[in-house]
Amino acid sequence: MMNTDNDALRSVFVLLIICIALFAGVLNASALGVMLPDIAADLSVDTAQLGWVMTGFLLVYGIAIPFYGRLADRYGTKPLFLLGISIFPIGSLVCALAPNFETLVLGRIVQAGGGAAVPGLGMTLASLAYGPDSRGKALGILAATIGAGSAVGPLLGGVLSESLGWQSIFIFNAGTVLLVPAALRILPADGARASGSTDFWGGAGLGMMVVGALLAPSMGVRSGWLTLPVLLGGALFIIGLLVLAYRQKKASSPFIPREFLRNRKYLSLTGMSFVVMAANLAVLIGLPILMTTFHGLSSIQVGLVMLPGAVSSSVFGVLAGRFTDRKGGQLPMRAGAPIMLFAVLGLSTWSGESLWAVAAFAGLLGAGFALVNTPLAATISKIMHGPMLASALSINSMLFFLGGSFGATLLIAVTAARGASGSGALNPLHSGAAAGFSDGFLILTAPALAALALSWVISDAQEPHWAGPETAPGTAAAVTGAWTADCSMPWAPQCAERRGSVTAAAG
Repeated sequence: MMNTDNDALRSVFVLLIICIALFAGVLNASALGVMLPDIAADLSVDTAQLGWVMTGFLLVYGIAIPFYGRLADRYGTKPLFLLGISIFPIGSLVCALAPNFETLVLGRIVQAGGGAAVPGLGMTLASLAYGPDSRGKALGILAATIGAGSAVGPLLGGVLSESLGWQSIFIFNAGTVLLVPAALRILPADGARASGSTDFWGGAGLGMMVVGALLAPSMGVRSGWLTLPVLLGGALFIIGLLVLAYRQKKASSPFIPREFLRNRKYLSLTGMSFVVMAANLAVLIGLPILMTTFHGLSSIQVGLVMLPGAVSSSVFGVLAGRFTDRKGGQLPMRAGAPIMLFAVLGLSTWSGESLWAVAAFAGLLGAGFALVNTPLAATISKIMHGPMLASALSINSMLFFLGGSFGATLLIAVTAARGASGSGALNPLHSGAAAGFSDGFLILTAPALAALALSWVISDAQEPHWAGPETAPGTAAAVTGAWTADCSMPWAPQCAERRGSVTAAAG
């Protein structure tokens, strides 16, 4: 009984460490948005230059996420997660002490190189710490952390910026260095490791694709769609795609495991991650701009209007996780997708008008997003358990992140093209000001509709569980050992799962 209680407590501390690191990473993006004007004034940079504070971070972040996952398959999730949370506070400190704009961008790049370890590897560690019966609850808490950090960020960023200056958010993030000694002792080690060499050429191809996919639309919105940076981004995407396709065909152990591409359910889940975040993040970026432009709200007031979204995302993330553990993820996803669609349509209808309506629809969007997003990682951890779990979750995190960037770019592009105020919104139910934003939110119904369609496809795609290339079909995986946190107490929930498989096979 004592060991069971200690194991449960240890699992809680594992989840706490991951949640703190994840919240700091999300806050690093969501709070910084409201601080950009102060940064521009303090460091004497124009808007075009200021964009690199976000763009430089996004480019490195998007490339590093899948590399962390693939390397973790071979070298272990724990050491690479520790590496990431050690680098992130260093970059944060560089940003806080930056005497000029160039140093700030450098610090942001270092931040991205460390922070990219947290999303995918954090979910992997949570999956290892919790057994299959409670994994959904743990991942639901992580999803709630992401939602809370995204929605609370503008409010906290506004408070910090007005009281302590823009450097305060980076000082706050630098404090995550305190997680390192606790993580070193508490986090679980992996069981089986993937065999074979790491396909760095395939990884380079994927990296070029990610850079191109981010660079082309972001620069197109700022400087026009026929400029050199946009053409360069498109060329990088095409070259990267060709390199990756060639390596997928020729490499003995390609960067994206072939098993992933053969699993229809995994492909559907990762596609859903992309479209769900496209709708959600774009709204979280667009609403603060809308409220400051048309309602004249301060950063703190914007955060208060966004607060219902943070609360509902947190509450429904936990509830969806618990339901997924007991009944599966089909019902939450099918319920959440139409709620997201309704919320986006509502924002398109009421943009520029009642702030109460905006707050209500933001709350609905947070609830719908949590209901859809929470079962995704939990389901992936069940169908892709084993030595490739870190890579599977990291690729999902990469697509989740790319979807958010795509949605935000789409919203900004539509709003800029139509004019923020404009007239004659495409939505016939909209009236009044902010027609450009109404059209931008209306466009986001496309990814919301895609999420709704995929929520039905996923439940129909029956795929066998896969535990890695070294486990032949019909063969039970071997127990690889136990983790000892303090050299006296074994704690390895993944072994318990494999013992169950061995017992079932023997029976």
